[in-house]
Amino acid sequence: MPNQDQMMAVGQSCSEYTPLQRGLFAQRTNPEDVSCENCIHWKGETEMCELDIYLEQLLNLDQT
Repeated sequence: MPNQDQMMAVGQSCSEYTPLQRGLFAQRTNPEDVSCENCIHWKGETEMCELDIYLEQLLNLDQT
């Protein structure tokens, strides 16, 4: 089960991140607000990313 810090780190590094709100009325997403949790591909903690890239992205984060 992913935690909030992990979802933020993955969301900020993911090339497929797409905010839930898009178009004319979308607000600009602050970098600190980017998270898998507010990406259109996120389907909840049990299903996670519909693109099936969450775990790969998490493992590829620089852990230094």
